[in-house]
Amino acid sequence: MEPSVSMETEIPVYNHSSPPGSFECIVSGLRWVCAVEVSLQYHFSDPHVFRAELAMLQYEPIGPLMDIKVLSGELLEAHLPHFACLEGSDSSLREAVRVLHGVNSSVTLEKCELTRFHAKLLKPSFSLTEVLVKIGIPMKAHLDVLIYRTRVTPLVLLTYVVPRDASMIQAVKEDLCRTQDAKEIITHRPNISIWMSTEFILKASLCDAKISPSEITLKYVKPPEFFKVVIKNAEDSFDLEILSEGKSIWKATLERFEHGEIGEMAHSHEMPSAASRYSQEVIHRTDEEEGKMAPMSHQASRHSREVIHREAASTSRAARDDEEEGNVASMSHKDRLSHIRPDLIERTSEGVLKGLVLRLESHQPPVLNRMEAQVILQRTNVLHEQVTSLIDMVIKKGDTTCGIMLSLLKELDYYFYQDLIKKTQNLSEDL
Repeated sequence: MEPSVSMETEIPVYNHSSPPGSFECIVSGLRWVCAVEVSLQYHFSDPHVFRAELAMLQYEPIGPLMDIKVLSGELLEAHLPHFACLEGSDSSLREAVRVLHGVNSSVTLEKCELTRFHAKLLKPSFSLTEVLVKIGIPMKAHLDVLIYRTRVTPLVLLTYVVPRDASMIQAVKEDLCRTQDAKEIITHRPNISIWMSTEFILKASLCDAKISPSEITLKYVKPPEFFKVVIKNAEDSFDLEILSEGKSIWKATLERFEHGEIGEMAHSHEMPSAASRYSQEVIHRTDEEEGKMAPMSHQASRHSREVIHREAASTSRAARDDEEEGNVASMSHKDRLSHIRPDLIERTSEGVLKGLVLRLESHQPPVLNRMEAQVILQRTNVLHEQVTSLIDMVIKKGDTTCGIMLSLLKELDYYFYQDLIKKTQNLSEDL
């Protein structure tokens, strides 16, 4: 479930209302099971609240500290997220894990059943809650790689390698608030885990890059350390790679459209105007106005005959495109996307897929959140399955989001989009 978010304070507060069943929050990974309808609320809390108590008890966190409240109903089970890798860690890990319950400065520890990504509690009662492990137990961690662009020329990237923890992502974003133009670059997660306190390095290839510091140690600290990557002339794609003890644990290729300015992938001076106009119409059109294309304004009377001819030559193609789209305007965006779904699944390239996911997430308001983007790109490595997941996720969100996706597709791959529109037009005529 995607939560509703309240920002009445500086801390985001997440709310869920669910019918009977089993659910997972796509922001935090918190899971719950209920036999009746429930409403619950949570937010991530300051991880230093119980620092002194944990030091005395000799425990350390392996998951976020959350303030969870059940507002109505009752939970049969709660599954609290953690980042420990059970398969690669010490065999004593399962017995060394506890769940903290904290009120004011008083804490109690509860035994739990440890599963791959969660600590399971039966008929839970909540307050401040987090998953802990006994200090000194050797443990590997599942990882996230977070990359943010803070400058284009020269290109500056801040690269974080952190334990896989939703509150860590929030801490990084809060730390980056001072950088107003920070842009997140979505990449895949490492498919292996590494030991906590391991030192690792970051390398860049196919470009001239300066990276500092030379190495970082994996710790659960908020905000975390990061690598600063500075590239003077980042004109094309380049590779980033994370290594530990000489072995590669993660590698990704960053394409120009990911690290460059938004809009750099526009194809020619004719195409962006049509794409931009269409995108604005999708966003601002009301339900009553859907299916009606806003008329183009003409200022021909203000220009000489030569200017009119010049404008006619440069806009004739856009006008033809508008006419083609007008022929299928009676179809909803959702129907249009559904009709071209088979071709999109079969023909969408990896670059276009990543571009769509990135822009749908950075769109205002966002069409995809970070967790949804990660599900699309990381749950499978099969391209057509990733495209299928994206389309189905967007279609479920409604007609307006389908229109936004179509407009972004047009910006990313104009000719591909026009070919799909023509097929949609033929389908509409057949119907």
